[in-house]
Amino acid sequence: MEEGNKQSAGITTTSITGLIVVIVVSFITLILINYFTLRVMSGVRAYLYGESQYSKGEKDASQNLLTFINSGDISDWNGYKENINIPNGDRRAREALIVDGSIDSIRQGLLQGGNHESDIDNMIWLFSNFETSSLMREPIESWRRGDSLIRQKEMVASKIKSAVDGGTIAQEKSQLTEELRVNMVQLTIEEKKFSTLLGNAARVITSYLFVANVVLTLIIIGVVSLYIFKLLKKLNEKNLDLELANKELDRLVYTISHDLRSPISSMMGLVGLAQREKEMSQMSTYLDMMEQTLKKQESFVKETIEMSRENRRDVQKEIVDLSQMLDHIISLHKHMPDAQGIRFTIDVGVYRIFTDKHRLQVILSNLVSNAIKYHDPAKDDRFISVSTGSYMDKVKIEVSDNGIGIETHDQNKVFEMFYMSKEHGKGSGLGLYIVNEMARKIGGEVEVKSTPGEGSTFSVILNK
Repeated sequence: MEEGNKQSAGITTTSITGLIVVIVVSFITLILINYFTLRVMSGVRAYLYGESQYSKGEKDASQNLLTFINSGDISDWNGYKENINIPNGDRRAREALIVDGSIDSIRQGLLQGGNHESDIDNMIWLFSNFETSSLMREPIESWRRGDSLIRQKEMVASKIKSAVDGGTIAQEKSQLTEELRVNMVQLTIEEKKFSTLLGNAARVITSYLFVANVVLTLIIIGVVSLYIFKLLKKLNEKNLDLELANKELDRLVYTISHDLRSPISSMMGLVGLAQREKEMSQMSTYLDMMEQTLKKQESFVKETIEMSRENRRDVQKEIVDLSQMLDHIISLHKHMPDAQGIRFTIDVGVYRIFTDKHRLQVILSNLVSNAIKYHDPAKDDRFISVSTGSYMDKVKIEVSDNGIGIETHDQNKVFEMFYMSKEHGKGSGLGLYIVNEMARKIGGEVEVKSTPGEGSTFSVILNK
């Protein structure tokens, strides 16, 4: 009972530990996905803010140039140079990101572009991780085209500066203004396109991550629910096993107390008779009776201990050579005093099986021993045959004899603990119970067919 409690507690502890591991791993995964989602959104937001700074710097620079064309004031030119540095900073950052430039160069370029210091890491991370994806490829290409138009603006600005310095601005004013206007229009288109494409990419990435969150959450709920269901099922099975074990323990205690007292009472009675006996010749009879009582009690104790030990031992499966095992079992039993005159035969149809070797040997040894114990001494040709063969997709091992047989009303009870036939109560009532329990332990079953006065066949059916 204590061993059962320890095993149950061990299984419960292991199961709870496993469940905790599943929950912890699942939540860590969820946290990582949500962290990933937040970082993507932060990166996208930073780029959209950066685009507004890029667009504002470009438009302010264009306005400075238009004013400079009309005023020729150097302060307007200086204003242009200051504002054009904003998109140029973003350009330098993009070029450094593409060629895996130094972090310092990228950071300086993004800061020059008017981006906030706290957004820099997320912008670098988003670009590095999604640069080659189809979602980010188009926004980055639009950014590249915008940078190319910024270079064109700088070329127009150089022409304007040269015309102002050379005094030809009046003649070139119209043409330069038109070139600047066209450039502004094209840049406005690319800036809007960049914002639109980046917004679309953000929405798609967000939807993907949302779906991943939902799917993972459902998987977690499903796995945890399944794990809890299996845990509860396992605990329920263990509770049923413990309940059955408690019932068997109560029965075992009651029966053992009865079966232990009975031979003690017999021995006490025989001792009393021997003490009062005057004839020494009669003493030999009393001693023989005592010996038989003690042998029966010794057999009962051995079988009880074996049953208790086997119930605690784990199933250990291996490939078993049935021919070799049966030869060994027969050789151990055919020289027993009760086996004299019995003919043993072995017919092996299936040679190997994957099962618990020790338990199978105990099962077959008990069945052969039982057949010897209940042989019919009145018959001239007494035999015990053991055979193996296929039974559907299983292996059937049969132990047959032409002994005294089993009465019909006893055949449904022979596998019960401590059951003994009133007509032939030779054993302890544990042998066939142990056979049945061990067969069940290794995933098999035992069947019996018997005709009183003709013999019995016990069939052990196991998985291959």
